[in-house]
This record gives sequence, C-alpha cells and structure tokens, in this order.
Amino acid sequence: MSKQLVCICNMVLEKEILEALGKGARTSSDIQKLTRAGTSCGRCLPTIDAIVEEHLENLPHDPQRQIDFEEWKNTRKKD
Repeated sequence: MSKQLVCICNMVLEKEILEALGKGARTSSDIQKLTRAGTSCGRCLPTIDAIVEEHLENLPHDPQRQIDFEEWKNTRKKD
C-alpha cells in the first residue's frame, strides 16, 4: 500500500482509501463519507475516482456485500 498523500486538505493517504475500499466502499462518495477525502476543495476527486475505478476493475462483483459506515468510522485510525 502506498503512503502517497491523496487529499492534502484532509490529510488522507492512498492507503486509507484502499482500506475503505477493502471494507466495502464502492464509490467516490463512499470514500468521501468514510475518509473525508475530496470534501474540501475537491482537487483530489479525479485521483480518488481513478483509485476507485482501478480497485473495482480487479474486484469480483458481490451484490450482497454492503458497507457498515458506522463501524468504519469507529475503527478508522489516524496515522
């Protein structure tokens, strides 16, 4: 996982976005809710979109998997 800073405004690393995707996030909107990346100036949204798109291309489709936003918020750790 990369330690690349994706969202400068909210100090969100690429690895945090990948963790959110691993926990079930499927859209850039999910990433915004879970990490706050892209919720300030929005300059990082194209990068977030690309990370989400790449992740989804390599993921088998599972229509029954849903994300538990409250659980994620409670377990998210700041580095």
